[in-house]
Amino acid sequence: MAIEKLLFEPANAVELLRGWLLHAHKGRDRHDQAARRYEARRTGFGVPAIILSAAVGTSVVASVGRDAAVWAQVLVGLMSVAAAVLAALQTFFDYPGRAERHRIAGTRYKAFIRELEETRATAGSIPDREYLDGLRQRLDALEQEAPVVAASIYDAVERRYAQGARLVDEAAVLYGSGGASHPAP
Repeated sequence: MAIEKLLFEPANAVELLRGWLLHAHKGRDRHDQAARRYEARRTGFGVPAIILSAAVGTSVVASVGRDAAVWAQVLVGLMSVAAAVLAALQTFFDYPGRAERHRIAGTRYKAFIRELEETRATAGSIPDREYLDGLRQRLDALEQEAPVVAASIYDAVERRYAQGARLVDEAAVLYGSGGASHPAP
């Protein structure tokens, strides 16, 4: 189920920075989750491949010099094929490389977040157009360089942020501040 994307139309530079900050937080979360997913898959393919390879090697050494039962020969053959398939899949899917690329993207989003937070905390006035252009260009470059995130991760992050936005809106109504206190995603 895809999440509906809302149009973001900031009324001023402060709202623009808040929107970019929210966008950067989502990007960081997406890439952190993707890095964790691919790291888990690396382990999920690598550990069984290592265990099967070790078992095959041990079985071959143990069977040298004596005749092994047919079922044992078949079992060793199947384990050998399984180990080779797991190792090939891990190489083909490049889970370690994918995890690292997402980790780097997440780290870059974190740096961008820190800069936006610093700008919002220390700006005595609204940032000028040149500064905003520079920020936008760096955010655009980050988006272009970042690897694509799986749709399931993207949608999960969107759902989590949408739930958080609803909670903020409900709290604002309860505590009398009126409208939404967050930019649209």
